Amino acid sequence: MHNRRFRMAWGTKQPKEGAATQSDVIENIIGRSCTIRGDLAAEGAFRIDGTIEGSVESHASVVVGESGVIRGGLRGTDIVIAGTVQGDVTCEGHLEILAKGTVEGDIAAKSVRIETGGIFRGTSRMGGRDDVGAIPVSANLSSVA
Repeated sequence: MHNRRFRMAWGTKQPKEGAATQSDVIENIIGRSCTIRGDLAAEGAFRIDGTIEGSVESHASVVVGESGVIRGGLRGTDIVIAGTVQGDVTCEGHLEILAKGTVEGDIAAKSVRIETGGIFRGTSRMGGRDDVGAIPVSANLSSVA
């Protein structure tokens, strides 16, 4: 299996000033035809294009591709969601929900960006541990950062 590099910001846009430009080596790839029933945990970065029926935890970045589905909790440093997560998301850094992404559960992250068309159903907590406050969010939230 090849080590791949990815940038958290997809597409051809240049990162905004102050935006994270760190790249993680994707060590773990769950393919589109793969279904896993159980929890996954790893030190390295994940890319998920298949279905996980359980929680996913990484001490690095996590990318959920357009065909990716997680039915359980998700935890990582920086997270990009283009597929579906049905569970709570905990992100130590930046969480990005892309235009085709859906999160049905609560999120906690230092910062969040939801592209137009992205769907978030739940509550959110943003910021550091000392200034975290729950913010209820409407049934369908779409915004442009």
